[in-house]
Parts: sequence; C-alpha cells; structure tokens
Amino acid sequence: MGRESIVARLKNGEILILDGATGSELQRRGVDVQRGSVPGKLGVWSAAANLDAPDVVRHVHEDYLRVGAEIITSNNFYTSRDMLSLIGEEDRWEEYTRRGGELAVEARDAVNPKAYVAGGIAPPYSGDLRRQFEEQARVLAAAGVDFMLPEYVGGDSVIENPLADCVTTVEACATAGLPVFLGVCLLQKNGNMLGGETMTELAAALKGRPVDGIFLMCSYPEGITAALPLLRKAYDGPIGAYAHLGYDENPNFGKSADEPYFNIEERDYTPERYAEFARRWKEDGAQVIGGCCATSPEHITAVARALKH
Repeated sequence: MGRESIVARLKNGEILILDGATGSELQRRGVDVQRGSVPGKLGVWSAAANLDAPDVVRHVHEDYLRVGAEIITSNNFYTSRDMLSLIGEEDRWEEYTRRGGELAVEARDAVNPKAYVAGGIAPPYSGDLRRQFEEQARVLAAAGVDFMLPEYVGGDSVIENPLADCVTTVEACATAGLPVFLGVCLLQKNGNMLGGETMTELAAALKGRPVDGIFLMCSYPEGITAALPLLRKAYDGPIGAYAHLGYDENPNFGKSADEPYFNIEERDYTPERYAEFARRWKEDGAQVIGGCCATSPEHITAVARALKH
C-alpha cells in the first residue's frame, strides 16, 4: 500500500503521533469494560469489547486517527489465553486477539491508510509469558498489524524479574517477523523502573535483542520526564513516551452494577498541559509520543498540534 516502514521513518528522525487510551475511552462511551472484575482485581478490561462492542472499538480508533494520530494500537491489552480465563473464554483467545487486530486495521484503512497499527499486548497475570506473547504476536501479524508493541512490561514480574521479562517479551514477539517496540511501565519520579532498575540496566539487558525501540508508558508524566533523558543516554535506538493521567480504583465498585471499577480522572493534566509534557519529551529525544490511560482524543489533538505545527 506504499506505506514506508516505521523503522525507516524513525531512523530518518521523524516524529510520529501515537493514539491515546482505549480502555478508559471505551468506558467513557458506555462500554462495559469490567467483565471478570472483582473487588481488588481487574478483569479483562477492554478485551471483551472486541466481540461485545466492535463498532465502538473501531470508532475510538477512527477518532484518534482523525485528530492526528499516525499510529493506533490494537485493542489487545488483555486478549491472552490466561487473561480471558477470567471470563471463561480462554478457548476463544485467538478470536478475541484476531478481531482486535482487524478492527484497528479496518479503522486505519478507512481513515488514513498511511498510518500504522501497533499490535498492543500486555503480560498475563500468570502462565507461560513467552508462549502467550508468541501466540498473540502470530495472530496479530496475520491480522495485518505493522509492528508489535508489547506493553506494560517491567512492572510486576511474571517469570523471573522485570529485566528478564523485558528480554523474554521482545524475543517472543519477534517470532512473528515484525518490528518490535517495547512499552516499559510504571516509571518512578527518580527515573527508575518500579523495582528500582535503572535505564542503564534496561538498555544493557536489551542489547543485542530483537527490539527496534523502547517506549516509556503507563506512568505519570513526571516519571516519564525523569526517565526519558536517562534512557536516551543509555540507549541509541528510537525512544517514545505515552503517559497515563491518573486513575483510582472506585471504592464503591461492586456495590451496584452501575459503579465502574476505575474512577477516571484527568486531575490537572488538561490537554494543554499534557501537550507541554509532549514538547519536553520531544526535546529529550522521543520520536513516538501519545497517551495512555485516561487520555482522550482531546489530548492527542493537543499533542499533534504542539508537535506538528
């Protein structure tokens, strides 16, 4: 379709706009994203929407594209075999996974065929991390995504330790034959990972591994701002940033069917203020910039305006 490789564009120094949140945006639009949730533990979050509310999922993708996103992330955060077992749908993981990829590709082709689709998957709570990433990567590649974006890696360890999880993750996703960009989560205000691992240690662990870039994600903007220069110093590949805006578990969850699991709050991170962080991240070397939990098309509008005009 004449779409230049994202790896080539980043190598040429281009800045690309990533989309914002999917799950919290679906919740805002009235989709039940809580199937399998119990007090104290989130269920499959937005995964079930791929089959329960596909039109809304597609519209979320399309809205991000219309406001300037050049990359959209498929709704596959929790479509692994292990996560779908929470709602008794583990035997249908492939269907949920494939549909997530297809919906993003359909939206991209309808609105901006030159944009990219990232196959965005997250670690399961338990089970075989390598196997489940390999499985989903294979299905998403067949669905037509352009690259793999394993997200929310490096927080709670799944197999051994956060750095080992990062290595296993990129090696597993690379088996699909597509570029792999790693999304590292929960950066702290001192610029380290949740368990204290430094950006230097992260870069060293990934040296020589099949990873095409490292993105810092699902952290407060201040944590990403602290970590990004440290990552730039330690790692010479493409880097990116997409922060969450803060969300709290609803203390009333479970008391009635109408109470959401998360209270989504923008706090003081207005679109305009978030765009100021985006400008700083660009100055610090980020080439892919977007938003995570609780960001919206309004935030991506502001980011695109700040970085592209």
